[in-house]
Amino acid sequence: MARTITVEGDVNSIDTRVLLTGQGSVTAPSLVVPAGMTKIKKLIAASSADGLAAGQVVYFIRLNGNAVLGGEQVIVCGGDGAIAPQAGSDTAPFLGSMLILSDVDIDVRPSDTITIAGEMAGVDIGDATMAVTLVYGK
Repeated sequence: MARTITVEGDVNSIDTRVLLTGQGSVTAPSLVVPAGMTKIKKLIAASSADGLAAGQVVYFIRLNGNAVLGGEQVIVCGGDGAIAPQAGSDTAPFLGSMLILSDVDIDVRPSDTITIAGEMAGVDIGDATMAVTLVYGK
């Protein structure tokens, strides 16, 4: 039996670690690894940016906290690039990327807390939002 956690948040500055702690209408979902779950088996991540600044970024996820055995895990999960729109032209392009890792093997401690953070690095592209789903198993 698998269990999941999904979190999201806005990542609006480069080189800034942002804790992903929301879940849409749920402002504080539990970040405790469910009892009996000893691994992160799958990871799904999506990001989207408004592209209102000219630049290029890569997105990554940081998994940490007392629940993550073996120390922090950093996973690159996408990238975007944008050029500034010309005055009087249409709006900036819609940007987005997604990653699905179906064979993750990260050891976690059940009933302990995990920290899920998003970050972008590179040259600012404007405001971004990230969402991450972890699928726990044994």
